[in-house]
Amino acid sequence: MTIKTRFAPSPTGYLHIGSLRTVLYNYLYAKQKWGKFMLRVEDTDRTRLVEDSIDNMLKILEKFGMTPDEGPNKDWGNGPYIQSERLEIYHKYIKELIEKDKAYYCFCTPERLTELREEQQTLKLPTKYDGHCRFLSEEEIKEKLDAKIPYTVRLKVPKDEIVEFVDAVKWKISIPSKDVDDQVLLKTDGFPTYHFAVVVDDYLMKVTDIIRWDEWIPSTPKHVLIYRAFGWEIPNISHIPPLIWANKKKLSKRDWDVAVEQYLEKGYLIEAIINYLALLGWNPKTTEEFFSMSELIERFDLEAVHKAGAFFDVERLDFFNAHYLKNTEIWELYEKFKNYLREYDNDFLEKISNYSDEYNKKILSELSTKIKKFGEYKEITTYFYWEYSFPTDDLILNPKMKLENREDVEKALNISLDILENEKFKSIDDLKNLFIVKIKEAEMKNGQVLWPTRCALSWEKFSPWAFEMIFILWKEESISRIKQYLKKKQL
Repeated sequence: MTIKTRFAPSPTGYLHIGSLRTVLYNYLYAKQKWGKFMLRVEDTDRTRLVEDSIDNMLKILEKFGMTPDEGPNKDWGNGPYIQSERLEIYHKYIKELIEKDKAYYCFCTPERLTELREEQQTLKLPTKYDGHCRFLSEEEIKEKLDAKIPYTVRLKVPKDEIVEFVDAVKWKISIPSKDVDDQVLLKTDGFPTYHFAVVVDDYLMKVTDIIRWDEWIPSTPKHVLIYRAFGWEIPNISHIPPLIWANKKKLSKRDWDVAVEQYLEKGYLIEAIINYLALLGWNPKTTEEFFSMSELIERFDLEAVHKAGAFFDVERLDFFNAHYLKNTEIWELYEKFKNYLREYDNDFLEKISNYSDEYNKKILSELSTKIKKFGEYKEITTYFYWEYSFPTDDLILNPKMKLENREDVEKALNISLDILENEKFKSIDDLKNLFIVKIKEAEMKNGQVLWPTRCALSWEKFSPWAFEMIFILWKEESISRIKQYLKKKQL
C-alpha cells in the first residue's frame, strides 16, 4: 500500500506559518515512507473564499520545495481536487447513507435551532441538536420534500457506542457517542459540510495518514462515525500541537506576523524556516540543530512529536537564519539575495546592478555575519551604494580616543591615506599588518586611526570596521572619500 498524506487548506487568504509546519510534517512523513503528498482544496464554506489564495499557496509550497505530488495541477485519477467541483460525488454518498438509515433529513428552521440553543444555554446544558426530525415517518419526509421545504441532512449518531481511535501523537482517545451531536452533513445550499466532505474525499483519494492540528481532535469522533456508517477503513489519524507565542496565546495576526509571505518578504531563507519549523514540537533526539530537507526526511519520527504546544520565537528563527546566512557559499547566497530583491524590491536590485557582482559579493560576504535576514541589508548599506555624505561632528570626534579636534582627526586620516596611496595589499590581513606598523611608527593607538577612518568611509555610527570598508570599497573609492573629508573646511 502506498502511503499518502494530504494538506487540505481552505482558500480563505494567506498561508499561516503554523499551517506550513503542518505541511512540512505531512511532507516529511510521506517522503520518508516513499509515499505521496497531496493537496486538496476545501472550499465548501462559500462565504470566506479569497480569490487567488490557492494559487498563492501553491507558489509558496513550490518555493519551499514541497510541491504536491497530487492535486489541482497534478491529477492522478482521484480528482477533482477542489471540493466545490465534487458536489455530485457528495450527493451520491449522502443518498447512500440515507438509504442505509445512517442519516436523515432535518427540516428544522434556523429560528427553531436558535431558540433551542438559547434554551440549552439558559439551562447550562450542552448545545446540541435534540433529534426533533430524527424519527419522522417516510410519509412526513415525503410530504415535506414534495412541498420543497428547505432541509439539511444529519448523521444518525449511535447513542451507546464508544468512539475510539489511536493517535500516533496523543495515543489512544475514547469518547462516548452520546456526547457527539447529530452533525449536519449536507447544508441547505446543497454543499456538504467540512466534516462530511473530508471523510468522503480522504477515502476516495486513498489518504492513508492524516496529520493535522490538535484543534481537530473534538471533530475526529464525528469523522470516525462517518467512516463506520459507510463501513470504510479509517486512516491513521495524528494530531500535532499548535504553535503558540511565548505568552501562551495561539498564533494570531493581532500579536505578530503569521503569514508565511510576511517572513519571506522580511528576507528569511527557505531552509532556515524549514529547519526551525521542523523542530517546533518534534524532538530529533540529538544535540544537532541544523538539518537539510533530506536529513529531516531521513530522521523525522511522528511518534517523537510533542503533545504540548510549541513556542514560536522570532528571535530563535533569527538565530537559525543567521546560521544559514553565515554558512552558505557566497555565490549561492548572492543568487538567493538577487532572487529576493526581484520579488520584493526590484528598485534596489536595479540600484546594485550598477555595480559589479564582485563588489556586491564583497559587501554581502561581509554583512552575512552581521545581518539576521535579507530585509536588513538595504538599510545598513547606504554607504556602499549612495553618494558620499560627510560624517557629523558627534560621530567622528571621540574624546576617549583622544580625537578632540580637527587636527587629531586629520593626523589619523593622513596615516590611512598614506597607506592607501603608497602601499600594496591583497587581503584584509595584509591591510591590518600595514596599519599596525604605521600606527606604531606614529606613536598612536589603533583606535585613534581606525575610528575616524571608518567614519570617513561610511559616515555612519554602525558599519563594518575600517579594514572591511577599505577592502570592499577598494583603494580608489577609499582614497576619494578620505580626501573629500579632508577638503572639508571644518568639523
